[in-house]
Amino acid sequence: MLRIDPLGLLLALILDLCIGDPERWPHIARFTGTLSVWFEKRLTSKGEESRTVVLGFVFWLLVVGTIMAGYCAINFVLSLIPLRFGVLNLAWAFNVFVIYQSIAAKDLVKHAKAVLGSLQEGDLPWARWHLSRMVGRDTENLEAAEISRATIESVAESINDGIIAPLFFALIAGAPGALLYRVANTLDSLVGHRTESYEKFGKASALIDDILNLIPARIAAFIFCKVNQNAKWDIVKVEAATHSSPNAGFGEVAMAYGLGVRLGGDNTYGGVVVPMPVFNAEGREAAPEDIASSLDWMWKVTGCGAGIFLLISMILYYIGL
Repeated sequence: MLRIDPLGLLLALILDLCIGDPERWPHIARFTGTLSVWFEKRLTSKGEESRTVVLGFVFWLLVVGTIMAGYCAINFVLSLIPLRFGVLNLAWAFNVFVIYQSIAAKDLVKHAKAVLGSLQEGDLPWARWHLSRMVGRDTENLEAAEISRATIESVAESINDGIIAPLFFALIAGAPGALLYRVANTLDSLVGHRTESYEKFGKASALIDDILNLIPARIAAFIFCKVNQNAKWDIVKVEAATHSSPNAGFGEVAMAYGLGVRLGGDNTYGGVVVPMPVFNAEGREAAPEDIASSLDWMWKVTGCGAGIFLLISMILYYIGL
């Protein structure tokens, strides 16, 4: 099934909004993490000298290939079972489930609200801990303004990674497309770091994720600019180009101007300070209440994006494509 019908896409969205990601449920991201650890351990057993770019690409192929093979096997078996729900069968339900798991809107909101709640209570240690579940940067010494900035930046980037991009790939390639994107994006978050251990080994994962996000990241930022008149597309394009990532800057710049806050700047990873560009340099310092505003705009972009993708899905479905 290389395309999901409008009903399946809508149901996947509803499932994410209602259920999210229960911690004890099996999940694509957790499977990816488990396989990542297993394959990395065996491929790099000879030490740091084995952590090459080529081996990192082999690692990516093994993790993605294993999960995609598993999907194909399950989908094939379920397609043979005659149990149906009206005109829909078990394979269809499985594909809806896969797309639902590729979306992460509800969990993004849950994590951001946990940070916000701790900040509002003045509990910085808990705010830092909740933030550490959202970002890869060091959070131990961050103060309220930096915690707010990091949370807003995570929300901005996740509008694409957790919502728009999975829907985009579900639209063009059904559950296999959404699954491939979610696994590739998870691998980037696991090994696509510019650290001594992953600079070479994680390069393939980072590059592939960049390629997959080239179109959806720009779609997400463009929609943001249309629903929030403070974010101008021409400015977003210019400032986003200064980011080290070809995609991450789009969401952050749009959010910075949309909220009127200053985002970006130096971050610390593993004790190493990494210089980053500043977006909307004339904006004010981010505050806890801006986290709530960023979530409001996230929902508006999500609603608009989901509506567009559902409409396109309906058109393609009814013209038989």
